[in-house]
Amino acid sequence: MIDLETVRSCVYKANYRLIWATKYRRKVLLGSVKVRLDELLKTFAEQNGCRLLAARVHDGDHVHVFVSARPKVSIFEVVRVFNCISAKVFFVEFSEIESQFWGGHLWLEGYAVRTAGEVTGAKIEEYINRK
Repeated sequence: MIDLETVRSCVYKANYRLIWATKYRRKVLLGSVKVRLDELLKTFAEQNGCRLLAARVHDGDHVHVFVSARPKVSIFEVVRVFNCISAKVFFVEFSEIESQFWGGHLWLEGYAVRTAGEVTGAKIEEYINRK
């Protein structure tokens, strides 16, 4: 069992690739906003039972995040809470951003999530179905 993390009652390796974008795909994640986003992602991950493995802003309008999360962590809640907190921080610290968005929504409602592991789904099915 190489590369597994341990908590009280289990061992796991649960890595997630998350992608979400700004509303209207506005290119506001640039310069000091991008730097602040990186800081917020690191802090937020640590405070919410995740380990930030990688994060990157693309084209100034969407972010890719790769995290390892404990099994009890809800990825939906992680994205929802992060989006809420980061929008509040950005609208206060970078007031020029708020004027580009209606209704106080910085992020699109949806997001993409994919799990990442060392074994493909086909290999897992093969293992389970083996006699």
